[in-house]
Amino acid sequence: MDRELQAILKPYDKWDNDVDEETNLRAKEALHGFYKTLLNRTPATNYEKDNIAHFRYLHFFVEVKKAFEEEKYLRVCNELLSLMHYVPFFQKRVYNNTVKILETFLQIEENDRC
Repeated sequence: MDRELQAILKPYDKWDNDVDEETNLRAKEALHGFYKTLLNRTPATNYEKDNIAHFRYLHFFVEVKKAFEEEKYLRVCNELLSLMHYVPFFQKRVYNNTVKILETFLQIEENDRC
């Protein structure tokens, strides 16, 4: 797991999101920082076989999407950390979907990319 990316999310790793609105908004800003840092990483060029199922990563994206829709940003951080832990995070399919979901829900336009 990428330690720098993990360090950005770790302070906001709280699935129940039982925090005040200010902390929730700080988690949203951390997600922006995570996105910018992620763009500086390169996805893997080789396929790494996952030990359970090829599409297991999609479950995490369903949970990330739900958390974003509920504006529970600490839960988003928690789900992204789980994704990074349980699946080969830098495979292109996972990496690209992570970038896309962050762009969509953080409303990042293509011209806003680093």
